[in-house]
Amino acid sequence: MPTMSAAQQPAATVHVQAMTETEGGSLIPYTGADAASTREAIVNARVELARQRASISRAQEQARADLARKRGELDRQRREMEAQFEKERAELEAQMRPLQEQLAKMTEVMWSVDLYLGRDESLQLIRDGKPAPADTPITVRQKILVMAEESLVLMGAGQTGMDADGIPEFISWLCADDANLSRVLPEEKGVVVLVPTRVKSRSGNAFEDAARDEANSESFWLLRNGEKLYLLTVDPKLRLIDRILPNRTEFVDVFDQKLFGMKVGEPVRPGSEEWFKLEKVADARRRHYMRVMLVLKGITERTPVWHPLPEGGVDFMSVRDQDRGKIQLIQDGDQSLQLGEASETFSQWQRRLNALLRPGLRVIGDWHSEGFRDEYVRGESYRRGYHPRLYPDRIDTRPATGVPHLIEGRKDGGFVIRFERTDSVYKRNVPVPDRPGYHYVGEMPVAPKQRASCVVMASDDWVLPFDLITVPELEWFLASREERSKHFLSMVPVIRAALEAKRAEADAEREFRVLLEALLATEGAEASDAPALVDELVHWWKVAHTWSKPLNGSGSHEKKAADQILAEYRSRRAAAGDAAEDLIVAAGQTVPGVIAVARDRQGRWFAYAPSPGAHEPGVFLDVTRIRRNGSLGDTKRWQILATRTAAALHVAWQAEEWATWTHGQVRKQRLSEPERATLVAQAREQAAAAGTAICVIEFWDPKNPVERRMRAYYWVGDDPENAIVVPDESSFGWRWALTNPAIKALSWRVDAGGESPQLVATSNTGDYSFAKYADGIPWWPDDATRYSEVRPRLVWLDEPFHELVQAYRSRCAAAAKAEREERRAAETAAYRYVRPIETAIYEAQVAAVRERFEEDYGRDADDLWDAHLKSITTTTPIHSRDLWALIASAQRRGEPVVGRTLDELADAAYEAGNTAPGEWHHSRHNRVDTAGFGHLVE
Repeated sequence: MPTMSAAQQPAATVHVQAMTETEGGSLIPYTGADAASTREAIVNARVELARQRASISRAQEQARADLARKRGELDRQRREMEAQFEKERAELEAQMRPLQEQLAKMTEVMWSVDLYLGRDESLQLIRDGKPAPADTPITVRQKILVMAEESLVLMGAGQTGMDADGIPEFISWLCADDANLSRVLPEEKGVVVLVPTRVKSRSGNAFEDAARDEANSESFWLLRNGEKLYLLTVDPKLRLIDRILPNRTEFVDVFDQKLFGMKVGEPVRPGSEEWFKLEKVADARRRHYMRVMLVLKGITERTPVWHPLPEGGVDFMSVRDQDRGKIQLIQDGDQSLQLGEASETFSQWQRRLNALLRPGLRVIGDWHSEGFRDEYVRGESYRRGYHPRLYPDRIDTRPATGVPHLIEGRKDGGFVIRFERTDSVYKRNVPVPDRPGYHYVGEMPVAPKQRASCVVMASDDWVLPFDLITVPELEWFLASREERSKHFLSMVPVIRAALEAKRAEADAEREFRVLLEALLATEGAEASDAPALVDELVHWWKVAHTWSKPLNGSGSHEKKAADQILAEYRSRRAAAGDAAEDLIVAAGQTVPGVIAVARDRQGRWFAYAPSPGAHEPGVFLDVTRIRRNGSLGDTKRWQILATRTAAALHVAWQAEEWATWTHGQVRKQRLSEPERATLVAQAREQAAAAGTAICVIEFWDPKNPVERRMRAYYWVGDDPENAIVVPDESSFGWRWALTNPAIKALSWRVDAGGESPQLVATSNTGDYSFAKYADGIPWWPDDATRYSEVRPRLVWLDEPFHELVQAYRSRCAAAAKAEREERRAAETAAYRYVRPIETAIYEAQVAAVRERFEEDYGRDADDLWDAHLKSITTTTPIHSRDLWALIASAQRRGEPVVGRTLDELADAAYEAGNTAPGEWHHSRHNRVDTAGFGHLVE
């Protein structure tokens, strides 16, 4: 900032400088009258300087205002220019739009012509041979197939099958066997489009994954002419996703507002703006499918791929050639035309069989599948990763894939298999080989002595029950294109492994199976039916035993197995010729709720019905004996069928529910209703001894089936109608229970180790409040939304008393609401005084600043006051909540507020313990500091 010369400085300033400095520049002290006159001169000089500064500030403010005005003017001009530019641009776009549309159409036409002419096209002969006759129709298959799913080659490489890099292997597989070609394109002349794979790349590199996924989605056209095979690629811009021909209702669905076959809106009114938009969409789809036909038309007219052609040639754009049979369109990708390949999908079949798993059966799985790998918990910088299904959980060894593993026990709601470890463990004092008495120093790797274990869940989609599945079932699902496509990564590896193991086991048993066929022939079985019959009986034999056994073994073992199989055959043959079966089945169907009528291995007939009133569905059955004359015998209630017993039954009639029934449950892990009623009675008795029982709840988690808990809630003190109302909107919650425990709880665990289940008292742990859930209850209703975590459920309730309890809870909540509204009104009343007090404090602060200002600038400097006040920052020395608390505290005590000073209010609040009718966190040991404004009066 430039300095002023002595001539430019104000006179008062020059005079002050002359009075206070000597020739050497040192200050001269003044006293008495000289000091007073000097101060007056300094004040005058300060006032003069302040006026100059204020003048400069006003000039700066005026300059800023002028700048803002000019900027606003420039902004206005800019907006006007932008508006004008937008208007002109819109006019130009309106003129250009027809030209752009025409240019786009010309570009599209040129691209279509390029597709017809074969530009950017690659055609490769992959197998030569004799062509098909000229009159053979050319078949176009609608569905786009997947090379990896059709060929199943390279499934061992990461268990994901081939990708774009494996196309040579796919071609080799395709040409190696006519059966392979027939799976993909069975017609003598035809075309089918394939993509390498639909499995997304998971390399961890986003750019690499994007490039691989792009390559894996490229379409390859397989063209067949007799023995000749061609592989065609076209312009990648012609994107083909699921099909190359339209669905039957595809164009209608556009205007019916359907998405994925589901209606998402009302049909569009013809002639509306939306109609024209959708018409463009439909027209774009038509052109897309027409371009596919243009490619095929170009192949026919430009290349000898399908030569010889019938007389007159073939035109894929001609409906007449389709009607004449020259072209055949197969809608194998149209879901609206599919009736379904089977009544049971692979997932349903797998879940049904896995539900029958039990110790003693064998499982086979793909332990390198994505599902099993995703269970792995990755480690952090300070902790190694682990797999929760394995023990030890940090081993690198996995169960052998493609090898049956015996289920040896249960754990965590699943089943335990064990396998040999191939890693090493480190131990101390390891003996040195060939040197007795010597040991290695430190830790040395040695082979583990114990096997590792793995937990298998019935819900695992990479596991199949090896002893419950059959080769025809596996072959059917593997051959099902629909199922392969849906469950490619989870189904195909485990089915292939199971098939290989099944066939290997059958090969090892071949000699014994031939012997069984001969034995069955001596029993009267047809020779042509013997192989299938042996498969069925061997399958039954392996499942019927508690522990699965191989068919081969010692002489005595094989003799026993053969005798048991022949006995089962005789029993089945006798049952098949049983004239009383229809009578027995009819009698069994009269049993209330019956879901199955079946004969056991001893020839006895039973009717099976769900036990009425069961708290756990799908477990307990009432089993009624059926005599051969059609009369009903005794009924055994609350029975659980062992898996091997259920598997050995000859079911003559069954309802759908029988196929989904859960057999093989551990009896000690389940409670029948009579057992549950006994436990509830014990719980009520103990609760009634301490108060009035309200309810009993039960907690049982299938993932930890060995632990079952019960809890009873009871009321203590006066009955709910006469109980003291405690204002609390969260009545019966954990906070309320701490201050007013009108409801208490008793907890037990269920000990099923003896002859009958017993309650064993435990401490109340966790949240045992009564109003744990939204409706003020401690159980989760049966009709409420189900969640993954298991929640307690109600097993007994005293409804009349519970209604009284809930009514009391409502009164507590209403009292809390009234108290809150009263407190809110009191707060509002107290805050009416806070603002005036804060205003008075501010005015007192301003008065103090004004007094000091007059001392510094004199009484004639009013023109400088406003600028000076703006430069001063004032703060509220007393928090507004403290002011409110002082007033509200006095009001709650019924004391007057008006006319009292802040010091008086603070003293009174301190004597009352610094309490207020609301949230206030001031210490009760310290008086509120009034910061020098205690003299102010309300």
